[in-house]
Amino acid sequence: MSFYKVYAVQLDHAFKEARTKYTEAYEALRAAEKRVEDAKHETDFYYKGDADLWREECAAKLKRAQNVFAHAGVEIWEDFDKQVKEIGKNLESTHAKANLATPEDIDQNGLELLKSGILNAHDLWALLDQYEDSPTMQRLIAQHVEKLLKDTKDTQTRRELIAVRQKAAANDIMEVWKNLEDTARICTGQAHGKGEPRYVLSISSQWEKLTENTIKNF
Repeated sequence: MSFYKVYAVQLDHAFKEARTKYTEAYEALRAAEKRVEDAKHETDFYYKGDADLWREECAAKLKRAQNVFAHAGVEIWEDFDKQVKEIGKNLESTHAKANLATPEDIDQNGLELLKSGILNAHDLWALLDQYEDSPTMQRLIAQHVEKLLKDTKDTQTRRELIAVRQKAAANDIMEVWKNLEDTARICTGQAHGKGEPRYVLSISSQWEKLTENTIKNF
């Protein structure tokens, strides 16, 4: 899958950049809040009026920080979502061009085996590995597995065939990308946490843990 890794790296970079911007905006807000709180207790001024002016200035800075964060907290993730869609669109285009089913990619020996009806789930699993670099054969095998599932009643055999189907899906780069996209959107914290800052900071920190292996092997 290394041919497509550039797209996973782009997504990784975009997420980390958005997370950094969000974190910086939130930290600026927290710093402004702390200045206001500290100003309430400061007494070391030459004139009494200096304290009032300083507190007014801190309050004004807090107001600006609140406005900045209110907009940034939304815009940062909206911009990230647009980037995700653009990267996905480019990946889909590249994938479609590279995975056109072509007659010359069909291995007649493999096709005859599929038609013979003698292959069990273990055989089909091995065939997926054998034709790892042939999108056309991979699709034919996956189609054959789906047909077998429709015609198979035995529970154990169905379990084995479902495992083969899952392996075929794992070999589908667009399916892997969809899972990566879903993880990215969860880690923005905008859906489940509804953008609550502490939740966003917490869930976004899990990005590397959740995606490192996927991106590495993409």
